[in-house]
Formats: sequence, C-alpha cells, structure tokens
Amino acid sequence: MKKKYISFLLSALLLGGFTSCSDWLDVEQNIEKDAEEMFDTYDGFKGALTGCYSDLAKTDLYGTRMTMSNVDALASLWYMDGGIDYRDNIQENYYLRVHDYSQTMTQDVFQTLYSNLYNAVLETSMVIKAFRDGKGSSIPDAASRAVVEGEAYGLRAFLHLDILRLFGQVPNNATIQVSLPYSEITSYEEDLNYCTFDEYVAKLKADIEQAKALLKDNDPIFQYTLAELNELGDGVSVEDDFMTFRQYRMNYWAVRALEARMYMYLGDKTTAHDIAMEVINATTVDGDPVVTLSSATDYGQATNRRYMSPSECLFSLYFDNLYDISVPLLHGIPTSVNSLSGVNRQDNLTLTTSWKADLFQGCDANDIRSRFMWADTRDGQSDVYPSISKYYVSEESPAGVIPLLRLSEMYLIAIEGASTLAEANTLYSTYMISKEVSRTDYFKSMDEVMTELPKEYRREFFAEGQMFYYYKRNNTRNLWSNESMTMDEGLYIIPNPDTDF
Repeated sequence: MKKKYISFLLSALLLGGFTSCSDWLDVEQNIEKDAEEMFDTYDGFKGALTGCYSDLAKTDLYGTRMTMSNVDALASLWYMDGGIDYRDNIQENYYLRVHDYSQTMTQDVFQTLYSNLYNAVLETSMVIKAFRDGKGSSIPDAASRAVVEGEAYGLRAFLHLDILRLFGQVPNNATIQVSLPYSEITSYEEDLNYCTFDEYVAKLKADIEQAKALLKDNDPIFQYTLAELNELGDGVSVEDDFMTFRQYRMNYWAVRALEARMYMYLGDKTTAHDIAMEVINATTVDGDPVVTLSSATDYGQATNRRYMSPSECLFSLYFDNLYDISVPLLHGIPTSVNSLSGVNRQDNLTLTTSWKADLFQGCDANDIRSRFMWADTRDGQSDVYPSISKYYVSEESPAGVIPLLRLSEMYLIAIEGASTLAEANTLYSTYMISKEVSRTDYFKSMDEVMTELPKEYRREFFAEGQMFYYYKRNNTRNLWSNESMTMDEGLYIIPNPDTDF
C-alpha cells in the first residue's frame, strides 16, 4: 500500500488509560499518523478503532442524520408543511419527507451520507488489513487481539448494511437493479469495485461470520455482565481496560443482533427469528439475561430519566454533549422541566397533536412511551407541537447515548418471524409488559400481526432511523402521515452520488 496519512482521534484512553465511559470517548486530540506505522503498537490499534467509533458518532452520520433527522424524514415521520420558512437543516428534511430528490439540498444530503459512510468503512478496512498484514502481533493478549479485529469486521458489516438499506435496491422482487461497492479498500487512491446485490450480500454475510468467530468466547461479555464492564469495581477487574464498556462497542451480541436485522431485511424471516431468539435468550456467566427490555425504571425516574433505553441497548454511541445535539434539533424538553417550552417549528422537528394521537391510537393509556417519550411543547403562539424526549438530557448533565441496536428490535423481529400465532402473542405480551401494558389476547391472526408491526416500529424507533428501512423491505405504498403520496420502488432507492467519497 502506498504511504497514506489518515486523521483519527486518539482518546484520553491512549494517553494514560480511562476510568469512565466519558474518558473512553474523550476524543479531543486530532493526530496525523502514518498508516504504515500506526499499527506497530497496540496503542495504534486502539487509536484507529476508536477513530472508527468517532466516525459513527459524527452528526453527519449516527449523531444526527442517520438517526434523528434525515432517514426518519425519508419515512415521513416528522410534521412539516410547505408554508413555513424553515432553517436549512429543517428545510432539507421537508424535501426528504416529500421525496423530492431533485433539490440541491437533498442531493447534498445524499452526498454527505454516502461519503461519510464509505469513509467510515475505509477506516475499518485499514484495521482489518493491519491484521491481514500480520501486525496484530503488536497486541500481546490473544483474546484482546481477536476482539479488536472482530469489532472492525462487525463495524464494517454494520455500515455496509445501512449503505445497502439506504442506497441499494429493494431487497425482494426488485425490478430495478442497483450495483454498489462493498468497499474493502484501504486508500483513497484505490478503485472501488461495484457488486451486484447478491455479491454484496455475500460479502456482508462473510464479514458478519468473521466478526462472530473472532468475538465468540473472546469478548469479555462472556465473562462479565454489561453492568460490571460499565462500572468497574466491587471485585471486578479487567486487565485490559480497552475491553470495557462493551455496550458502546460492537460486542458479540451486537453482531448477532446485526445478523438478525440483516436476515429480516433480506426477507429470510425464519433465520432472522431464530437469531433474534438467541439474542433474547442470551445469558451471562451467572445465568442472568445479557440485557432486558427497558421499562419504567428507565423512563420514569424522577431524576436523570433515560428515555433512550440504555439498559436494553446491545450497541449504542455515547455522547458527552447529547444535550447540544438533540435539544436544538428536537427540543423535547419536558413541560415538567420548562412549562413554557418554546418549541420553534423553524428549528425543531416535531409532530402535531393529531399525529401524536394517531401514533398511539389503540394503545393502552399506561403505555410508558406515550406517557414519557413525548413532551407537549408549545410554540410562541401557545400552539402545542409534541416533541420527542427520547434524547432529552439536562444542560447540567448533558451526556447520553444514541441507540443503534436494541433488544426491542429483536422482539419485533422474532414476532414477525414467529411460526405460530401463540408464539407471536407470547413474545408480544412480554414486550408490552415492559411498556407497562398487560394483556394476553393481542392478535387473532398472523395478518393482524403484520398490521400491528409497522405501528410498533414507529412508536418504538421514532428518531432512530429505522422506519424507512421497514417500509423499504416491505415496499410499502402509503406511508404514515403522508398517505396523499404513493411510494414506488424507485423512490425507495436513494440516488447514488456521482462520486464515491
């Protein structure tokens, strides 16, 4: 490989260890490293892998666009009409909501997403290449070595699945074929090779298999609970502190959840169901569940409410400054915190009261998502525009997480792939109990299951960027809140930019 200089972020971890999640992601110092030398030490591997996670956390990727704003706008989730002079970051979401791909703003969004996704992929591939070149020996512990390599493969697969879900053809019964690069290049000077859909999927599956094999039994998640790895102490000691905070890393169970997501997207519901059930039933060394569904313990705390469901996250991104990211865009400040609220439709993504009512139509009044997840915020004319509190954190305690893979998704995948109505009802009952709704007679037929599932995806994953992909894999014609517009196969295929990066 020719000499190639890349920028990556070295956290305080590399400069002297860390004792908290915040330390692990303290990526303040931007350092130029020679790509041919940085993998000569374990610290170089740590820095490169940390840089991969930092890429994901950018607002141009999962820090905003791929979760809270652009991708959910493609699903027509946010309320916007043409009669308001929106700020640019809101106006672009209006064009996405109405699927006007001819606008310069939307084309700029697609270029931004495409470039940043493939740039992040390139950095994961550099880590993988270093192992192929034999430089992994600079990591003295074999288990740590396998985990670092496994995370890189897992991240590369995670990114490529979202590239496929966004820019690729519809996964089933496609009449429009799209070729995409499954990028394994490690330099911007290399050419990308474009793949057919089947070729792309084969490479995606291969990366997931590699990640699984490397992380299996080597990931500390097999020896400790997530809580122990998140809060060292009380007799818990991990010799390599880079192996802690596994919920914020591509751990083994996150890779399995990613695999279930992939198979469901591809239409193999049976395989997706079986993998999702493995994740649901996964246990720690002590026999307890690896993660459990979030409940009022998260949502309903009097202080430090955690609406983003961190307890059930299989993989999430940690932000020291989530307040600065979410509040200017989503508002979401509960009226109990600020009764005047001051939501501004020029600046904030919101719903209307009728849309919120429709979102939870038919739901039990006790459903904690309805009770805690939305704030009835008012604008300057005292009109109510509900804003989502999922990412609300206080200015005094501004840190929080953005979920990327959650146990709730595994339940919905398992329900959709259930072989019997009884199994679907049992799973849904458990799922709804976590929302503080207790019933046993949910579905009378599997057709009813498929009618209810898109409603659950909307309620559960609002502002997480998942709904568009649900619509796309089902080639849904009429989107919630935008039924006047009929979707077609072409509108589900986001135009590929003219350039690769």
